[in-house]
Amino acid sequence: MGSVVRIMGKTLRNVHKALFFGLIVLLPTQLGYHFWPEWAGVLGRRVDYLAPTIYLTDILIGLILLSWIIGLVTRMLNYESGIMNKIRIKTLCSFSIHNSAFIILPLLFVGFNVFFAGNRPVAIYKWLKVLEFIALGWYIVKTKPSVSLISYLLSLTVLYSSLIAIGQFALQHSIGGPLWWLGERTFSLDTPGIAKFQSCQLSAVSCQLLLRPYATFPHPNVLGGFLAATIPLLMASMRQRVNASAQWLFRLSLILGTIALVLTFSRSAIVVGAVAISMTLLFCHSRESGNPVFVLSWILGPSPRMTQRVGRLLVFIFCLLALVFGSWFLVQSFQPSDESVVVRQQLNAAAIKLWQQSPVLGVGLGNFLVELPKALPSRTVYFLQPVHNIYLLVLAETGVVGLAVFLWVIWKAFMRFEIRKIRKPFSIYHLAFGIFLLLGLVDHYPLTLQQGQLLLTIFLSLSLSRDT
Repeated sequence: MGSVVRIMGKTLRNVHKALFFGLIVLLPTQLGYHFWPEWAGVLGRRVDYLAPTIYLTDILIGLILLSWIIGLVTRMLNYESGIMNKIRIKTLCSFSIHNSAFIILPLLFVGFNVFFAGNRPVAIYKWLKVLEFIALGWYIVKTKPSVSLISYLLSLTVLYSSLIAIGQFALQHSIGGPLWWLGERTFSLDTPGIAKFQSCQLSAVSCQLLLRPYATFPHPNVLGGFLAATIPLLMASMRQRVNASAQWLFRLSLILGTIALVLTFSRSAIVVGAVAISMTLLFCHSRESGNPVFVLSWILGPSPRMTQRVGRLLVFIFCLLALVFGSWFLVQSFQPSDESVVVRQQLNAAAIKLWQQSPVLGVGLGNFLVELPKALPSRTVYFLQPVHNIYLLVLAETGVVGLAVFLWVIWKAFMRFEIRKIRKPFSIYHLAFGIFLLLGLVDHYPLTLQQGQLLLTIFLSLSLSRDT
């Protein structure tokens, strides 16, 4: 009986690990089924942000957690380790008694936040999503999946997302076909509300509208944020790999990813990505000594072959020039009177007004859009979007209590590398997490869209679970 339980436990471990790595590969997808109850609308209009949705990635998360929990229960039921089971049960009961306040207080806060929300079903649905990603984060912290394999799989996601984005930009419309199953929407340059860019902002010779590529993401800004966070991570991971085929996969992903990042014309993602890539190129931490190493030692490596030197140097020069010139052009095109800037300012002001209505508990999780027309009564609210700042969004929807908890979690993530008073080198996942937090100052997708929530959860969990 004991051998059967052990075999079952090992099988389940392999299952949830395989499912988690599948989640990494399918992270950019947005294939899902939307439900449209009456409460998923504002001013008589359906709003995607409020609609309950079951994504393919939600199903994968459910299967990951289910197989992991069954595996844990199976090991606890191993009759050959009855003494250890008693110790575990005793420890679990002790933990529950001494930490009951850490369970009761959050539940009370969630209950009050839902009770005072203008749209309670939306608040309940959003809190269930928070619970889902907390469970996923707990899984990552406890299982500590292979960092090298995660980096390798992220390079695959960057590669195929970049190829799709470059293809869309070249065609100036969606590619179609089987990409629908990855969540690619059908669109063209004439689609209402599609993201565009004026080419005359880059050149005075010709002026035409260009379609900004989406890949399988809901918006080019989300694609840009994904690339801005993962490209520096892949650059840092390259130095830890010795496999030649993996090195070339990383280089190809970096080149195509940089091209796709520039083509998104997402000013915030390109500027933040350029800074992060420059930091990664200039300095990287030695796992042996913890001291910064100049980029030339990373590019040239210890006695590399001439082809490897040339390849690494070309990747470095290409990525640096593309990001520098792309950033310069887009910064030049930035105007304070742009509609996107004006809308962001108005949404920021609306968030402060909504927070003032309920400064302690907020207006209810997910209820920013529900209450937005009240904060902007003089305008027909055609831009039914969350405030483009995740900190103001948390403040408006959950009050000072929610924002304090959110900032405390961020602080814990960045202080994790000082365990036992021994200062550890800054993790590449801390950098990716920091990039997402910076992008959260000017956009909302890290907290409101499925891909952004997944990325934020993964980067945060890996920052919490690892010292290096």
